[in-house]
Amino acid sequence: MTKMRWKTVKVLLSATAAAMVAGAFVAPTSALAQQCPGDDSGPSATLSPRIGLELQKLYELLQNDQQREAITGLTALLNNRGSSMSAYETATVQEILGSAYAQIEDFNGARRAFTAALNANGLPPSRNNQLRYFIAQLQFQDGDYQAAIQGLNNWISQARQCNVPVDNSAWYLLGAAYTQITPPQWRQAMTPAENAVAGVDAANPNKSYFDLLNLIYSELNESGKRAALLERMVNIWPGEKSYWTQLSGLYSQTNRDQDAFSVIEVAYRAGLLTTEGELKTVVQYYSYFDNPYRGAKMLEREMNAGNITRTQDNLVLLSQLWSQSREHKKSIPILQEAAGNSSNGELAYRLGMVLLADEQYAASQRALQQALNKGGMDRDDTGDAWLLLGTARFSQAGPEDLDIWASAREAFVNAQRYQKSGQRASQWITYIDAVRQTYVDGVALTARQDLERCEDDRDRIEQATRIRELQNRGMTDVERAFVAEFQQACTTILGLDEAAETAAGGDEAETDE
Repeated sequence: MTKMRWKTVKVLLSATAAAMVAGAFVAPTSALAQQCPGDDSGPSATLSPRIGLELQKLYELLQNDQQREAITGLTALLNNRGSSMSAYETATVQEILGSAYAQIEDFNGARRAFTAALNANGLPPSRNNQLRYFIAQLQFQDGDYQAAIQGLNNWISQARQCNVPVDNSAWYLLGAAYTQITPPQWRQAMTPAENAVAGVDAANPNKSYFDLLNLIYSELNESGKRAALLERMVNIWPGEKSYWTQLSGLYSQTNRDQDAFSVIEVAYRAGLLTTEGELKTVVQYYSYFDNPYRGAKMLEREMNAGNITRTQDNLVLLSQLWSQSREHKKSIPILQEAAGNSSNGELAYRLGMVLLADEQYAASQRALQQALNKGGMDRDDTGDAWLLLGTARFSQAGPEDLDIWASAREAFVNAQRYQKSGQRASQWITYIDAVRQTYVDGVALTARQDLERCEDDRDRIEQATRIRELQNRGMTDVERAFVAEFQQACTTILGLDEAAETAAGGDEAETDE
């Protein structure tokens, strides 16, 4: 604010100095000499020839940028002839002296001279009021904000009575002064700041005016007014990043998330966003608005460009975005990279989830087992890891893999110990037990059926043997094939290996005879 004050006062005072000097040697113009309605004509507004001649010489010094020489001469003129000069002459010399001080940036000297000119009470009301304006500016520059507020309000009041336009810089200084006192009077500052912005030159708008009003609206939580102002500012200064980010942030604070996203996306596409935080905000908006694929592409691009660091958190975010996009295969190597450097099991647990979703059951099992071995997860994730481990194991089991079923069941039993995963784990255990029992029952039924069939086949063979004995003949090829099939399928089931071999041997002997 100090730099802003210095530039403002310097421009305002220096720009008027030459006009004030030139006007001192002639009768005031109608604008300067105009009396407000009801005012008297005032004191004489002319210079004596001798004073006018001396001022003319000093004026030439000012025109030649010899301000210090002019100040010396003006001071000497006041010291040597002050007692004989009229009030108008004294005020005019002090007025010019103040302008000379202003040109060399001696604002204390300018303030003293302008105050002396005003106190001389020799100038027309319009010029006295202009002095009040200059003094208020200098008070602002000197940090005397209360005095500046009083002076500016007096000047504005007088200007309005005389139908003199109040320039934007006056409104701006008044608004700024209200923000600088302790405590700041933001509400009183709002109208002057609004007036300053309302009167800006559309072809050459002053950023300081807009910045001040934006600050005031922010302090007063005037969200609607501030949004409209920032919308105007981003159109006037499209290359000003802070205006885009402020507008997006304001939209977000007022639950206009889609507008916030649109604004920040425009800023990104314009190349205005450069910090990692700003870039990640855009990425997160893509995810929030159900476009994780674009978020993942952007995050990957910015990480590869070095604009976003390849930290563990950022790698996890990238893997999550790929997973949300159903691009599990792209998320896996990213998450593997992150999990490999992790001291706890959280990332290995997430990797196990992704691998399971991609139906890589063996790899998922290894990752989940690693997660449980590392530990460091909260209870919910630990229970879920056991649950997923059981799922990964079960998914690898074939119809007769009782050992794998038992291993999966063991994982589900561990998952039962945790509240969040307990119910689902119990359902899995019930299912596995039912499947196993169905399998066991099926095996038993098959065994009984095989036993019964073998017993029937044995009876047939024994009956066929007796018939051959009665017929005194050997085995036919068909009978021999049947016996061989019986031996292969049933001897173990019946426990009759020796008897079957003896029977087969006896038949073969009969055939040889």
